[in-house]
Amino acid sequence: MAHKSFNRWSRAAIAVVLVSLGGVLHAEDVMKLHVSPMLGEKDDLTVQIRLTRSADNQFMKVVAASSNYYGSTEMVLDGQGTEPLKVVKFRSLPAGWYEVIGAVYDGQYKMRGSARTAVLVVARGVN
Repeated sequence: MAHKSFNRWSRAAIAVVLVSLGGVLHAEDVMKLHVSPMLGEKDDLTVQIRLTRSADNQFMKVVAASSNYYGSTEMVLDGQGTEPLKVVKFRSLPAGWYEVIGAVYDGQYKMRGSARTAVLVVARGVN
């Protein structure tokens, strides 16, 4: 009996992993984020977003967040006519570890894909 239960859970876990991997691959097909992995305190964080052209790309959101900062921007996209490179800036960031997350949505606000990366903003020394 335990053997059957184990097999059922094993198959379910494998299915979840495969679905997750499929989602990650699909997400990379929709959008990619490019940032400098390290910045100085009070520098601007420039996020380059590469989008795959698609009529379904209707809306995008990009977030930069740390323990003491939250910034986000949203923009309407023009589907197939959207330029494949978008640039977003978060100005004068305080020191800390940041998670940068981007997501693309269709016309019904269903997420089509997302990407995330980490950035370290280093405190500047006092002279």
